[in-house]
Amino acid sequence: MDRYDFAVAGAGPAGSAFTLLAARAGYRVLLAERSPFAALRFGEAAPPELRIALTRIGLDRLAKPPFCNDAPALMSIWGSDWASSRNHIVSPYGNALHLDRRAFDEALASAARDAGADLKLGHAAHFVPQAGKGYTVLLEGGERAYANFAILATGRTGGNLGLPYARRYLDDNIAVAAHFDSPIGTAEMPTLVEAMPGGWFYFAASPAGKFVVVLVTSASLVPAGRDARLRWWLEELAGTRLVRSALNGCPVPHALSVLDARGSCAHDGGGRDWLAIGDARIAPDPLSGQGIHWAINDAETVAELMSNLQLSAIAEYMQAKTEREVGQYLNDRRDAYARERRFASEPYWATACSQGGGIVSVAAPN
Repeated sequence: MDRYDFAVAGAGPAGSAFTLLAARAGYRVLLAERSPFAALRFGEAAPPELRIALTRIGLDRLAKPPFCNDAPALMSIWGSDWASSRNHIVSPYGNALHLDRRAFDEALASAARDAGADLKLGHAAHFVPQAGKGYTVLLEGGERAYANFAILATGRTGGNLGLPYARRYLDDNIAVAAHFDSPIGTAEMPTLVEAMPGGWFYFAASPAGKFVVVLVTSASLVPAGRDARLRWWLEELAGTRLVRSALNGCPVPHALSVLDARGSCAHDGGGRDWLAIGDARIAPDPLSGQGIHWAINDAETVAELMSNLQLSAIAEYMQAKTEREVGQYLNDRRDAYARERRFASEPYWATACSQGGGIVSVAAPN
């Protein structure tokens, strides 16, 4: 049985960046990812600060095509009937970024492998605690390994994989999303955000030559049937101005993806020999656009702490960090949604504003 210092479940930005840094530091690391990176992933805009984070870990090339395109501005209709624009020229780090998440995530995982980690694609992992210390890692397909320490980096929707992990949910957001084939190319398109009575739309241009369009709303407002859901979504889209204009000439999508978009955090994010990082630790509302930047920052923080603290003390440090950040995040979220007063009596907005201040539910470990 192969033995590792760390076994990391999830090769998203947090898991891959941590694996990369730990492997460079001389640790033996297993990185297990349940997908083979074959399918499209829904892209997103990332803040300009992501550029400097990628530079710090030696991967500034990932801030360029084909992994990212520049997003020179954010245009929004929020809190007013008039569109406003914020140009990223005011940022010392340059423009924001539109990511091809499939290519970006795959490149991060490959960089971790090239640094010396063992990368297992298409292998879901499950952790079985061992008497005294460490875990037997069960990989899909029957492989087994041993790890001294487990890292949970499975995102906002991943399970606990045998670890004593639970989530706190801070709202009931759901994202209903589609890819549109672009007839005009996607270079340097602005990010669009547009509020409407039933929620808000988000538009980003993927470097893969597609537009990503997401409606964030409450789960209770989404029709159950596939055909009914598509008709409803297209009717909601028809009520937009900025997003509808940006999609002029695009063929209508035939399918939608329904994604968990709840803001959430770890109820208990670590212990003596395990730790949650990235979206598994704290997953913001999509409106913040901070998810990937926070994930890489988590990887850097934990890798740096390993040189100064015992691993068990890192979990305590990160849990305290989570509590501080959740408080600030809830304040920021409440302020952002409160600025949209045009639809205050609509079910989505009444719920969104009331959820800005506390916990909606707790998911217990399996």
